[in-house]
This record gives sequence, C-alpha cells and structure tokens, in this order.
Amino acid sequence: MRILTTYITRQFLLTFVITLAVFLFVMAVGNIFKVIDLFSRGVPGLLILQVFSYGIPFSLIFAIPMSVMAAAFLVFSRMASDRELIAMKACGISLWQVVQPPVLIAALLSLVCIYINCNLAPDSHYARRTVLGKLGVETPLTLLDEGRFIRDFPGFTIYIARKDGQRVSDIVIYEFDRKGVKQTVRAKSGTIETDKQNPGKILIRLFQVRIDQADEQFPNDLSRTKRLSADEYPVSIDVAELMNRGIVWKKRADLTMLEIFRTIRGSMLFSSDDFTDLNGLAQVLADPPNRLTDFIQAHLSDNTMAWLNKFDGSSATCAGLPAALVTDFNRIMAGPCIYTAQRFQGVNLNNNTRVLLDHQPTGETLLRLNRMLLEDAYPTFLARNFLSNLKAEDAVVHRMSLMVEVSTRLALSLSCYAFVLLGAALGMKIHRKESSIGIAVSLLLVFVFYFFIIIADAMVNHPKFQPHLIVWIPFVASEIIGYVLIKRAN
Repeated sequence: MRILTTYITRQFLLTFVITLAVFLFVMAVGNIFKVIDLFSRGVPGLLILQVFSYGIPFSLIFAIPMSVMAAAFLVFSRMASDRELIAMKACGISLWQVVQPPVLIAALLSLVCIYINCNLAPDSHYARRTVLGKLGVETPLTLLDEGRFIRDFPGFTIYIARKDGQRVSDIVIYEFDRKGVKQTVRAKSGTIETDKQNPGKILIRLFQVRIDQADEQFPNDLSRTKRLSADEYPVSIDVAELMNRGIVWKKRADLTMLEIFRTIRGSMLFSSDDFTDLNGLAQVLADPPNRLTDFIQAHLSDNTMAWLNKFDGSSATCAGLPAALVTDFNRIMAGPCIYTAQRFQGVNLNNNTRVLLDHQPTGETLLRLNRMLLEDAYPTFLARNFLSNLKAEDAVVHRMSLMVEVSTRLALSLSCYAFVLLGAALGMKIHRKESSIGIAVSLLLVFVFYFFIIIADAMVNHPKFQPHLIVWIPFVASEIIGYVLIKRAN
C-alpha cells in the first residue's frame, strides 16, 4: 500500500504543479498590457518586476483551487481509462484509500490558501497599489471604491454599493460640518468622472436623489430634518491634496482578515488613521489650551511625551507619534467616564453623545461614549467613527459586505478540499486521457463556483437574505456530489 500511496501522490503533485504553472501563465498574460504601459512611462525594470511580483499572491487565490480540480480530474481519469482503478478494486483496495493522498494534499493546500487569502494577498495587493500610486498610475477615480465607507475626504463619508467603470449605483453621501451631519444624500445611480478643467476634482452626478437636510440650529434633532428629492444632483470633491501626497487608501480587498473582523465588530478603538491632523493635535497636546487637554496630557505615557517633545513634522517623528497616541487614547477611553462639566466647558456635544451620557453607560457602551466625547472635543483632529453618526440600515449593509468578503475568502480557500473530491469522482466517471477535457471541465466547474460568489456580492444590499451564506452553496454541493459519486463507484 505504501508503494501505491507514493505512486498516486507523485502523479497528483506532478500534475498539480504543471497545471498551476499553466494557470499562472494564463493569468500573467493579462498583466502584459500593464507592463507595456509602465515601460512606456519610463518606469525602471526593477519597479516593474516588483509590481508584477506583488500580483502573484492574488493570482494564487484562483490558480490553486483550479489546479487542484484539474489535477484530481486528470489523474483519476487517466487511471480509470487505463483500468488501474479496476485492478486496485480487484485487489481489495477501496477507492477511499486511493483518493486519500490527494485529499490530504488538498487539505494542506487549503491551509496555505487561508494564509494567502487572509494575509499575504491583501498585503501584496495594497503594496502593489501603493507602488502604482507613487508612480502616478492610480487616478482620482480609484479613490472611490465600492463596498466600503470612504472617509478619506474631509467633510464627506461616501458609500458606493456597486461600481462598474464610471457608473455607480446605490450611493450614500454624508456631508459633515463642525456640528455633525449636515445632510445625507441617497441616490439610486450616478456617474463619476474627473473634472476636465481641474483634474484634482471628482464630479459625481447622482440620479433619483433623496436628500435629508439637518436643521442648522438643531442638527441632531431628527424631527426637524427636511426631506428633499431631485432627479439629478451634482457633488464635487477636491482630491488634489490626497493625490499629491501619494496617499493610497485601503480597499476591501486590501484588508487583512483581522482588520475585517475588527471593522465588522465596529470597534470604537482608535487607530493611526484616525488622527486627521497630527500636527495640530501634537501642538495642542504639547501646550494644553483647556482643562480637558490638561487631563489628557496628564494621562499620556513618558514615551508619548518624549515623542511630543521631539515632534517636528518630519517623517521619522510622524511614524512614531501616532502609535504612541493610539495606545494612550485607547487606555483613556477604557477607563472611567472622562466627562465632567468643567472639563467640557465650551465643547459643543453631539446630541447622540448627550443621549448616551444621560444613560450613564458601562462596559463597551462607556468605551463608545468616551470615544464620542473625544470626537466632539477635537472635531478637526480626530476622525469620527462611522458608528457615531451612521444610520442603522447603512451600518448593516456595510457589515454584510464585509461578511460576504470573509465568507468568500474562506470558501475559496477550502474549495481545494471540495474540488479534489469532485475532480476525482468526475475523473473516475468520464474516463478520458486528454488533458484539454480535464482543464475544460475544471474551468466550467470553477466558473459555477465563482458565479455564486458574484450572486452573493450582488445581494449585499439585501441583508435579510443572508448573502454571506450563498458562497457556501457550491462548496457543500461539491462535497456531497463528490462523496456520492465515489461511494457509488466504490
């Protein structure tokens, strides 16, 4: 049996490596035009090679499951055609023993795919976009990504459910001022384009628009909100500063699994990205203008104070200070309620903050209150957590899109295990030696698998249908069909 196991393992691994190389080559062909474009821009060859290498992990996400399917189909189809499976069964060897080596290999490949999908591919994808952004290849339109709340533009929070080139659908735009949400704009569809006269501006033309305008004197009183409608509504956003600074914000595909889980949970903890004006915040903390800032400075660690004393706006100090501030601010939030009438004298508290303050919360809710108090006290220095002002239905859609992303990554990773059973079962049944048939069948089945992912992504705006579970349908179906076919053949 050891000889047979070694034989099957060698055949499967050899076929898997060959098919993987073929699929990676086919996927790499699509990047040739990008390489030609970079060459025409005069980009050095080493940078082009770097950009190309960053794209390999993302290709492996799709290439490895397809290669497992093709390898299992080709190996067992050839063995069935050569009557090797019949000979094994005549010797009393079960087909479950025959498929055991490829199944174990596929299980190990699933673990590898989980690491690639959850960490390596997102980091590589973000690094690739960062390099392209510094080279000027990224355009202002790439800043508007689908499926996430975009808080990169001062005074705006934008959500785009679907984006197809320059066409967008199901858009929500929050406009802020110092008092909170100024107005909420919702639209069924729209188009985005750069301003021809000013390339640093993005023009968003919205259609079938509903606008909720907050009252100027009482912005947080929902009963005073004015509701307007319009067939068309233009929005102009200045992104010149962001593009000049070479900032590349993370899209949903750039988030690691840990970052996605943190966002789904809706953590109120600060991160380095929440300091929108680090220079201004550093100056205020170094020379406190009021009692609240005195209180915060007194609770800063010696390490943070050392960073503040030597902060000069340089890249070296800008790298160390945010991490120190994150630790201290999160520790302050985790403590007792920071509110006292003397500390917050002159601070215009948000109505949501006042309501939460009246309930005297504890635990996680107290953490949320302290975060909202700090946001109200330093509106120009700290980014407002999207949970603070976001409407409940928008938060649900946002979380559902991230849950679909999580399910997609896990389903793609574990598809190696499902595909090896299905590929082996179909190979035993079809009995063909031609590799072209195996690759064609594999591509067809993988397309069906990915089609359910597309359906799930399209149903993000309907959380009641639980679209994150749809991506598991082909996985379960592949397992059941593979198991039944092998059992019958055995």
